[in-house]
This record gives sequence, structure tokens and C-alpha cells, in this order.
Amino acid sequence: MSRAELKENAKNSLKGKWGEAILVLIIFGVISMAITGIALIGNNTALNSPDSISRFLEDSNSFNFGIPQIISSILSILATAFLTLGSVSYFLKVSRNENVTFKELFSKTSLWLLYIGVTIMTSIFIGLWSLLLIIPGIIASYRYAMVNYIMVDNPELGVFGAIKRSKEIMVGHKMDLFILQLSFIGWLLLSALTLGILMLYVTPYMNVTFANFYNSIKDQNTGN
Repeated sequence: MSRAELKENAKNSLKGKWGEAILVLIIFGVISMAITGIALIGNNTALNSPDSISRFLEDSNSFNFGIPQIISSILSILATAFLTLGSVSYFLKVSRNENVTFKELFSKTSLWLLYIGVTIMTSIFIGLWSLLLIIPGIIASYRYAMVNYIMVDNPELGVFGAIKRSKEIMVGHKMDLFILQLSFIGWLLLSALTLGILMLYVTPYMNVTFANFYNSIKDQNTGN
């Protein structure tokens, strides 16, 4: 399908579902921020404990540099691990015009370790490619762009199976996804002008559009 068709189908699929789609985003955001906040408070308590290893790291200049950033990244992954695939599943079902409710957000919590594993491995692969030059790293990020959708559809593939399948179906489609993402720049700029409020409309629109993109290529280059 063309970009226009992907986006038009997304808007059609969201008719009558905008409210619940926004509710999914709000629940996801609130829970993620709460988990991250609790974890950060616990981390700060540990750092302030004179008897902890964290205190040693805090006082050691050789270790202290970059630790807050590392901790923040880890907490971010953990905070979203339980809900990300549920969110992906929700918007996939919307894109396929299936009956779905906000409860779908909690339907994939058992796959949280799989999500963490894939996130870590793709980050490593992208990082290694980025050591060569920026462009190879960007290309790698598009190569693995479909892993979350694949894990929702085929969790039995595991971490490396999902990565392999994403590489296969993205052959010849990396530029297509890049241009599709670029087509939302106008909406993102408008959202910035509304202090992010418009994102409540734009985010479901984008999520269902990208789910449509996955649906349109998921059986290509895989022998299925």
C-alpha cells in the first residue's frame, strides 16, 4: 500500500476508537512514570546509604561519570517492559479491525523478559554498527524496526528469531519506513505548538499507521 493508503486506513480503523486509544496511551504513560519514579527514589536512597556499593560508585570519580545515564536507561527499559508489547498488540488489533479493549495493554506482560532481551540485543547490534559510522547505525535501527510487532505475532521465535525475521521483512523497505516517518513531521511540529496536547491525537494515528506498514510487509521475504 502507498503511504496515503496506510494513513487513510489508520484513520478509518480508529473511527469510534479514538477515546480508548488515548486511554491506552494515558494508562501506559502514568504506569511507566510511576514505576520509573519509584525506582529512581529507591536508587537515590541507595546512593545516599554510606554502607552501600552505590555509595562507593558515587564517591569514585572513575565510576561516577555516566552512571546516572546508565541507570536512567535501565529504569526506562524496565518501566516499559511490562506494557510495551501490550501496547503494540492493541494498535495491531486496531489496525486489523479486530475487537479490542484497553485491557489488551496488559495482555503481554508475560513476554517482558523477551522484550528486554530483544531491546538489549538490538541496542548492542545498532551500537556496534554505529562504531563504523552514523549511517550504518541508522540503517541497522531500521533493520530491526519490526521486532516488537513480530514478538506479538510470533513470540515462539524468541529473541534472535524475531531479530532475524525483522531483518528479512525489512529488506527493500527501510527507506519506505523512513519516508513514512518523515510524513508525520508536520503533525509533530503542530503538536509542539500545542505543548504536546495534539500528541493525544497524533500518537494513535502514527501507531496504527506503522502497524499497517508491518501488516503490509510481514509475509514478504520470509518464504511464507
